[in-house]
Amino acid sequence: MDLDEKAIIWLDSFEFASYTKKTKFFELFDSYKDIFDKKKFESHREEILKIFDDKEFSKLTKYLSLKTADKIIEFHKKLGIGMLTYISEGYPETLLNIDSAPFVLYYKGDINLLNSFCISIVGSRKTTNYGVMVTERFAKELVSYGVTIVSGLAYGVDSIAHNATLEAKGKTIAVLAGGLDNIYPTSNFNLAKQIIESGGLLISEHRAKIKAEAYMFPFRNRIMAGLSRGVLITEAHALSGTVHTKNFALDYGRDVFAVPGSIFSEASAGSNRMITNGHAKAVSKIEDIVEEYNLVPYIKTKEQRDFTDDEEQVIEFLQEGQKTFQEIVECLGFETSRLNTLLTKLAIRGIIKKLAGNVYFLV
Repeated sequence: MDLDEKAIIWLDSFEFASYTKKTKFFELFDSYKDIFDKKKFESHREEILKIFDDKEFSKLTKYLSLKTADKIIEFHKKLGIGMLTYISEGYPETLLNIDSAPFVLYYKGDINLLNSFCISIVGSRKTTNYGVMVTERFAKELVSYGVTIVSGLAYGVDSIAHNATLEAKGKTIAVLAGGLDNIYPTSNFNLAKQIIESGGLLISEHRAKIKAEAYMFPFRNRIMAGLSRGVLITEAHALSGTVHTKNFALDYGRDVFAVPGSIFSEASAGSNRMITNGHAKAVSKIEDIVEEYNLVPYIKTKEQRDFTDDEEQVIEFLQEGQKTFQEIVECLGFETSRLNTLLTKLAIRGIIKKLAGNVYFLV
């Protein structure tokens, strides 16, 4: 990490430094590293005091040193948190091209996913059974085309999208509103852990120890929209915060898709309105999205899918359509106890589901 990157990280560590203040401050110097030159810093005293008040200026001068920046970097490193500035190699161009690109991205997991083909799946925190089914279906089908699923680790649609992606052995990025050591909601701590362990990614524009506050969530949504080629709204109430993500996406020239719902369902009032007013394209099947980008199915090898030969037989048989337990026994010749074990494992992994009447189908 060079001096310019360290200078950006140094300023980003001050909680009182808003995005606007950071921008104005950086504009005073010819290069970021000049900030550490105390003579050059002092030469801009009057201009800096127009940006920061006396108390804030005192804190800046007190901790103005390369050593401070190194301590910040080491502190995050001990927490397993990496740091990527907007001038660092690997910073996604999709974010560089939006207004208010984050100065620093704090991350855990596979940072390379930031430059993969991403689609955000968002919606209401309170979902109906319809919203659950729609979100799971689209997430898993998008994964089959090699798409990285982006969402916000919140209750409802966000959590469903992340979980469905993991079940489908896909990659997902969770964009947090607060620091990465303050998972919110706390009930999603294990989900966040699973995302990292599965080769996914957690990111935030806030350093460690920063707790998520209400105003951070709408601003966080600009990152989700900026990272993605398109935003899919699976179910949204009339007053859903999803509207923020939709607006950012439209401002950035991203595609916005929405799944229509019943006109009698308040849970779909927001998404239906987006379609009606022309802010979103109605989608009812995966082809409605993949045709926009000419995506082709991502075929995983048996080794990548990690299925046994017996599991592959069951999956291939169910590709023909729904089958009863007895039909599977008769066709594949498995012993009843063996088949029960196979079906249970596949159901746990989210590959198949069981219906009434002992009927099974591929998800």
